Amino acid sequence: MQTPAVQRRLTTYQQWKTRVARAVAELETWLEEHRRATPRAREQLHAALDALAGDRLTVAFVAESTADKTELINAIFFSDLAGGLLPCVAGRTCRCPIELLWDAERNEAYLRLLPVETRAQETSLAQFKSNPKQWVHYPLNLQGSEQVAGTLKEILQTKQVSMAEAARLGLSSAGLTPEGQPTTEMVEIPKWRHAIVSFPHPLLKQGLVILDTPGVNALGNEPELTISMLPAAQAVLFVLSADTGVTRSDLEIWQHHLKGFQTGRQRAMLVALNQSDVRRDGPRDGADPTAVTAAQRRNTALALGISEDVVFLVAAQQARAAKGRSDEAMLRRSALPALERHLATKMLETKHQFLIDAIDAGVGQVLDRNRNRVASRITRVKSQLEELEQLRDKSQDVIAQLLERTRREQEHYLKGVQQFQQRREELLTQTRHCRRLLESESIEAMVERAHGELVRSWTTAGLTRAMKGLFDELRRAMQTVATESERIRKLVREIYQVFREDFEFDLATPKVFVPMKYRVEIELLYQEVEAFRRSPGMALSGQRMVIRRFHQQMVSRAQVLFDQLRVAYDGWIRDTLAPLAEEIQEHKLMMEKRLENLQRIGRSKDAVQKRIDDMQAQYLGFAQELTALRNIHNALHYDPLTEQDAPQKPRLVAG
Repeated sequence: MQTPAVQRRLTTYQQWKTRVARAVAELETWLEEHRRATPRAREQLHAALDALAGDRLTVAFVAESTADKTELINAIFFSDLAGGLLPCVAGRTCRCPIELLWDAERNEAYLRLLPVETRAQETSLAQFKSNPKQWVHYPLNLQGSEQVAGTLKEILQTKQVSMAEAARLGLSSAGLTPEGQPTTEMVEIPKWRHAIVSFPHPLLKQGLVILDTPGVNALGNEPELTISMLPAAQAVLFVLSADTGVTRSDLEIWQHHLKGFQTGRQRAMLVALNQSDVRRDGPRDGADPTAVTAAQRRNTALALGISEDVVFLVAAQQARAAKGRSDEAMLRRSALPALERHLATKMLETKHQFLIDAIDAGVGQVLDRNRNRVASRITRVKSQLEELEQLRDKSQDVIAQLLERTRREQEHYLKGVQQFQQRREELLTQTRHCRRLLESESIEAMVERAHGELVRSWTTAGLTRAMKGLFDELRRAMQTVATESERIRKLVREIYQVFREDFEFDLATPKVFVPMKYRVEIELLYQEVEAFRRSPGMALSGQRMVIRRFHQQMVSRAQVLFDQLRVAYDGWIRDTLAPLAEEIQEHKLMMEKRLENLQRIGRSKDAVQKRIDDMQAQYLGFAQELTALRNIHNALHYDPLTEQDAPQKPRLVAG
């Protein structure tokens, strides 16, 4: 059978990453050889190499129906394993989020489970992941498939606790008691809060991570799933049952946890309608199967408010059976290959663009700066060569006049350099207010003040007032940064313009720092805070639980957002005048070299030809440097997905 689309794309993506890492290493070697490897450049290159080495592709599956979701995961990724990898037991619902990956650092197959009791601790999932002692560890015996299957069933375990204990653990009472049954003192809750499965499957060893999230209750009870883990995924697959269509629970998941991904935060958002029972002879009522499929896709798209292009009707069970039998016709009937192609394409397009943007922000900046510097040197050497050629037959008086004029130009230029130093100091002075505002201590002080007000508030009105006050303050801080950044941007533009006009510098103004995306994020957070303040849970939950959820779901995200803003702002201030400072130094050296040429020629005409030969050798060397840097640039910006999608070239065959 043909290699599945996900596997083909992952292989191509890994090859691209290897090529990019090689190009970054070549750039570092070039910088070392040409004495251009500054500490900042090394830092940016090593950050890019670390990002490539630690890069993982994450696809998240979300569904209310465990059976449909598990069947689809096993069909897409683990059809080569007898029975699949994830456990699927009739009548048993998994309410524990699962991460499927390969732990290359430990090089070990295992199941790691975090007890549900850890929910009572003021510790995030991310922090727990760095503390193995908090987890229950089960090694997986790869020689025994039954041992692996039996061990993984532990994920499905539940336990009986009192309603008071469930509330202490922050578990919503909704969904703990089966619908239609009276509320009891004891309720069933998942035994585990989170599961990590490390398994040496070829796809997982290539960096694929599969996030299997339970239904609406787990998404609501575990904020980190919707705050960080789902948004970090390159693709989110929302799985529905084709038998029931979009249910009330499905719609609740969509509206509260997934719909936002359609606004651009997440480009790869797909919906799969899984047919659990596929008849070989078509629909019982004799209806046209194509028309039925089109209607189901159309109705689902209308219910969710999305395009039909991202809705797929598939038969996961049939697809897994077809793959097991190598039955191409049966696999096509399952319609899974179309979903696999779309998933692989969108997931890798998203991740590829993300990495390219990250590389451009660091490595690209280093590369462009050095390319511009070499190109500028080529222009100056060419100009000096032309001048030397013209000086061959000039008289001593003319050379003396040129020498005097060049000295005056040099004096004028040095005054311009002094002005540059003064303007740079002015710029640094203007940044201090923003920098103080963005210090983590300043943001932490705002949070501490708000926390004190929250703890002292014993009414819902007092709690909501303190929440609003904190985010109003954070919004004002963001607005101040935006206003000050615009003022600084204008100053930078004026500094660059002076050197373009007075000294004919051919230098583009560096990339502008635009805090808009951070302002958008804080506004989205502000809207979430408003919804949280008005939610029924505010009045029904205890003060301690309200404060805890407010900090976990919103305040922690605001702190991360301001940390990211501070790093971006500092990088902009540090790098914005660096290209101009380098060009100023290059121009200073060029003027000194020009004076030296004129002085030598003034002493002896025989020096002209030697200088011309030296300059031509320099020109050739710079041209070779520029070619090497262009080759590195092309390697960094090669798009493997475009090449893979290109039509096959026709081959000549013997007549």
